[in-house]
Amino acid sequence: MNPLNRFVQQSPTEWLWTYNNERPNMGIGGMIPAMKQKTAA
Repeated sequence: MNPLNRFVQQSPTEWLWTYNNERPNMGIGGMIPAMKQKTAA
């Protein structure tokens, strides 16, 4: 795979993981989205 293609594909994947697993969301009481999903299940 071309290194640029790998970067373009990996970068959004890493961002999405961070968004869902490390970043608190004030709309759900400051919880991390992944934690909110676990408590809802």
